[in-house]
Amino acid sequence: MPLDADKKVTNNQRIVGALPTIKYAIEHGAKAVILMSHLGRPNGNPNPKYSLKPVVPELEKLLGKSVTFAPDCVGPEVEEIVNKADNGDVVLLENLRFHIEEEGKGTDAEGNKIKADKAKVEEFRKGLTKLGDVYISKFQDSRLIRM
Repeated sequence: MPLDADKKVTNNQRIVGALPTIKYAIEHGAKAVILMSHLGRPNGNPNPKYSLKPVVPELEKLLGKSVTFAPDCVGPEVEEIVNKADNGDVVLLENLRFHIEEEGKGTDAEGNKIKADKAKVEEFRKGLTKLGDVYISKFQDSRLIRM
């Protein structure tokens, strides 16, 4: 998702490509649509430069409805946000790649290459799985639907 210096979406093609699937799920009774994605290569560490939060206004404009932004992609706070979503609400999770477990590798504070712990990768996967009942992946766009 290309962003300019002001963190505005400069090419919304990927969002536009995902809209039919998102709208279909909402129109066919999804309790909520949980959007998950990644941006850039933050090497398994949170980095504001790669936050998905700036995508929310463009997504809201194109969907014609409000979108809730979750400040992470796993954990109790995210689960609470997702569990409160209802009536076709849309929730965008923060960048999956802020967790080393998403790609299985990253860098430490000193810039050394590191690999994710296998047990933590499994825990990360379970954390994502808790957020929905149906998983839909279309090319690079990934979505969880809460029925």
